[in-house]
Amino acid sequence: MPEAFLAPAAIAVVLIVAAMAAVATIKALIVIVPPNRAAVITGRNRRLSDGQQVGYRSVIGGRTIRVPIVETVQHMNLETFPIEISVSNAFSKGNIPLTVEAIANVKLASDPEPVFNNAVERLLGKTEGEIRTLAKDTLMGNLRGVLATLTPEEVNEDRLGFAKALAEDAGEDLAALGFHLDVLKIQNVSDERGYLEAIGRKKAAEAVRDAEIAEADAEADTRQAQASARKRAEVLEASANIDIAEANNELRVRKAQLDQDGQIAERTALV
Repeated sequence: MPEAFLAPAAIAVVLIVAAMAAVATIKALIVIVPPNRAAVITGRNRRLSDGQQVGYRSVIGGRTIRVPIVETVQHMNLETFPIEISVSNAFSKGNIPLTVEAIANVKLASDPEPVFNNAVERLLGKTEGEIRTLAKDTLMGNLRGVLATLTPEEVNEDRLGFAKALAEDAGEDLAALGFHLDVLKIQNVSDERGYLEAIGRKKAAEAVRDAEIAEADAEADTRQAQASARKRAEVLEASANIDIAEANNELRVRKAQLDQDGQIAERTALV
């Protein structure tokens, strides 16, 4: 009787252990990926939309099951990371060396698919420090290239335009490596020779001069307007005086006529 009882119990234990092992195995094979990371499963070939054949598949923000023994999983961080860029003695148009400081926000591109594939092929397995260094070196090279096409005035006065030109130039090179450029801002532009400072003083002097000229023109316009007003007032006053004098003359003539008529009437009465 005890032996008959122990046999089913042993079978139950074996089944429980087998079930737990199966659950653990399935859990180990399930790959769950958060939206800020990409899982690259290598080991089996697949064909891309353009017909190219690659030896991996990827999952971003989802889950999949890897084939045991055949497939392995590696993860890539898709979060944005800031890069501080600083170049010194970079020659602008006209051979004026400038120092430019900028900051960029860069990430591994999750789309479009060709750019993400570039990231997989070129950056998979690299450390975050190596990835950051590669992006920084690329941006610094583009910064020097774009700087050579612009004058110091264009760089200093139109920083938004400079940043836009740099982003457009660097975007293609970064995409070829699998990066995506989120934001790029120029923080400071300077030079050791004092060229930009001299331009600033010149601009300030021109602004003061223009302000003084504008003020003088305004004063002249004011004086001219005042003179015109006085002239109109004098003309009106003279016209009024003429009207008064004519009225007085007419009054004297009329009085003389009345006096003459009165005298004639008196003489006529006497006669």
